[in-house]
Amino acid sequence: MTTPISVIMPARNVDKYLDEAVRSVLDQRGVAFELLIVDDASTDGTWDRINGYRADPRVQVWRFRKIRGPGAARNFLIARARGRIVVPCDADDRLLSGFLRTVSRAFLRNPNVGVIHTRRISRYQTHRVRDAARDLGPAKAWDLIGGALSNPGTAVRRDLMIKAGGYRKDLPYLEDCELFWRLAEVTRILPLTGKPLYFYRKRRGSLTDRFKKTGHKIRLKILREVIQRRYGVRPGW
Repeated sequence: MTTPISVIMPARNVDKYLDEAVRSVLDQRGVAFELLIVDDASTDGTWDRINGYRADPRVQVWRFRKIRGPGAARNFLIARARGRIVVPCDADDRLLSGFLRTVSRAFLRNPNVGVIHTRRISRYQTHRVRDAARDLGPAKAWDLIGGALSNPGTAVRRDLMIKAGGYRKDLPYLEDCELFWRLAEVTRILPLTGKPLYFYRKRRGSLTDRFKKTGHKIRLKILREVIQRRYGVRPGW
């Protein structure tokens, strides 16, 4: 039987958070799913924790001996996914109750939509919520230049991910935003309203934290490529 949803979870040096992330996926109800995890050459106890889930038939695990980076790790998992829908979940984040059931039903109701994103909470204690943007896609605001999506809270049809070429391996940061800029050219992106369904952890040592000062340069580089590819104009900035 085909598994309808594949949750992909690359992990590197997240032994403090991994169990919480994995349990948030395994506790999902109302839809069949698989969880694919790869350890990207961690130097802490991450692999030991991942290996502890090997006996669960819903879970597949792998280990890299050398660091490949977030884009390559995600592509590795997508290539092995059996589901029609791919849900990226970082190993220090959490899917909230009902995430998989909600996005599965949304895809069934919207066969012309290739990407769905949910509202997400960034901090429980202050209840800061990132709202979904407007309905986006080729027919409306398709370029996403005004505000890119990132992995947290999203679900994507696997065939579109593969057709788009997956994540770029040469980008150390914002490889997810770059992918969604490309996906916006070929499919509709549908935001879901209602309660938040994803917890995005802000912490020291994360990619977002490490690229806090230099990430804007990578973003501008990607945007220049997007604008030149779509409009044939190279920005002067």
